[in-house]
Amino acid sequence: MPKLNLSRVYEAMFLVDSGDAASWDDLVKHIANILTRNGAEIVGITRWDERKLAYTVAKRKRGTYVLAFFDLKNGLAVVEIERDCSLSEKVLRTLLLKADHFSVADMRLQLGEDIRQDVAQRLMTERGETAAVVHAVVSKPTHTGGEPVLPEPSGDYEPRHERGRRSERY
Repeated sequence: MPKLNLSRVYEAMFLVDSGDAASWDDLVKHIANILTRNGAEIVGITRWDERKLAYTVAKRKRGTYVLAFFDLKNGLAVVEIERDCSLSEKVLRTLLLKADHFSVADMRLQLGEDIRQDVAQRLMTERGETAAVVHAVVSKPTHTGGEPVLPEPSGDYEPRHERGRRSERY
């Protein structure tokens, strides 16, 4: 019989003005206030990226993306969170998604040092995730060199010749 889990983990992406993101602590308090006011327990909030927007949003051409994971007991509060974000002058756009498929290790990879260890530990015990798996996933080596690492060809593999390259034709 499946285990009845009353709480859900959500992922939220907030688009905020880059000027508001300059005062990072105030912005985090503002977003955390919106989430906690509606009963969410925050797993972590981190700055994701600052980019030029494809089109102007509220007369702004640049924006900063803020990523947050939170645990919510009442799913109906999602509507209230979206409403509070739309009324906020600091939050330009919001995207809220269910993130139950994310493990704590996945959230730790996304949030880095901004994860709250107490909430992460509670989620791990609720979900039955082991700490060894979380640390193994987080500490896996990644390639950071300049050239990509390609797998070695196997069998009778012969590379295709590039056709029509300008440097060879002219």
